[in-house]
Amino acid sequence: MTAARRRSLLWALPALGLIGMVRLSEAQEQSCSAPYFVEQSFPMAGPEQTRWKLCWQVQNGPNLVITGAWFRPDPRTSWIKLIYDARVSQLFVPYHAGEPRYLDVSYGFGSVPLAAGDCPGPAGTILGAASELCKQVRDRGLAWKYDGLSRRGEELVLWSVLAAANYNYIVEWTFRDDGIVLGRVGATGQIAGTDSHMHGPIWRLDLDLNGFCCDTVSKFTHKELAGPTATDSMTDVTTEAGFPWDPLAFTALHLRDAALKNSLGHSSEWHLMPTRDGTPFHQEDFTKNAFWVTRYHWNETFGDELPTYIANAESVANSDVVLWYYGGLHHHVRDEDKDMTHLMWVGFMLKPYSVWAKTPLYP
Repeated sequence: MTAARRRSLLWALPALGLIGMVRLSEAQEQSCSAPYFVEQSFPMAGPEQTRWKLCWQVQNGPNLVITGAWFRPDPRTSWIKLIYDARVSQLFVPYHAGEPRYLDVSYGFGSVPLAAGDCPGPAGTILGAASELCKQVRDRGLAWKYDGLSRRGEELVLWSVLAAANYNYIVEWTFRDDGIVLGRVGATGQIAGTDSHMHGPIWRLDLDLNGFCCDTVSKFTHKELAGPTATDSMTDVTTEAGFPWDPLAFTALHLRDAALKNSLGHSSEWHLMPTRDGTPFHQEDFTKNAFWVTRYHWNETFGDELPTYIANAESVANSDVVLWYYGGLHHHVRDEDKDMTHLMWVGFMLKPYSVWAKTPLYP
């Protein structure tokens, strides 16, 4: 089956009731049940301070999809909706010789069943009808330290494995006790030949902060001025567009909701921040930007079609928006890769901003 025919089939699934075709109302939030529902409070021992609850699926193609995520910053406060649907929307693999140029999500690859050794207890639990997901709750290292005082942080990690021919991709989502979400893709497996190449995941992040209505994206830019001074600025994104990442400008996207504020009256946001080694630009137009902002449409799911999605330049101010992030792994093949390529990672961070009115998890 060709990639185009696979896409036609995938887009037809909503009509069969297998994927949500239209946005649900606030009164009809996504629901799921065990084992596809996960809830975790922090700290793991002692009185609750923060809590996550989420829904997940493993689908052929994108692999591990988060189909809903809510965060509670304090047991006395309400849940904050953050994620409606977060997934890897494409995995672009261009070889330096010019060919091949794979679009691995479009091929509908399945998952790899996990064994006990992949996800050992007591911190790890294998979930899913096909043993397709590993859930881990673990120490994440120091959260903060000041002289003789310190706190260790904790995190909930969900990961699955996409079987893409001779490569395995580890698709991982991490939900931390401080409200941070990390998305990563790791590449491993047995390579074919010695040709260097790239792995370029494009994440589709349908973030419904405080519900799908009334979200706005701002682009953050840092600038060093003449002399010792510098400035930071945030500019609202009003129409669909793509943006390059500038390491000197610390480019990031900030998402805010019109009604969501902390107790100080400050707008509560989550920031999309890259974790990357380089910028994998190629001849394809969808590789020309690291960030993209589109208005929500249920059938816009493939990252390699982003230039088409923004062609109409629809308004994205105070609306239902989708963020996209494109990262890249440069695999310069080593002698050490001949038998098995050890994991290489790329990803991003979603970081809360003014969700609390003071430092969380302190003292």
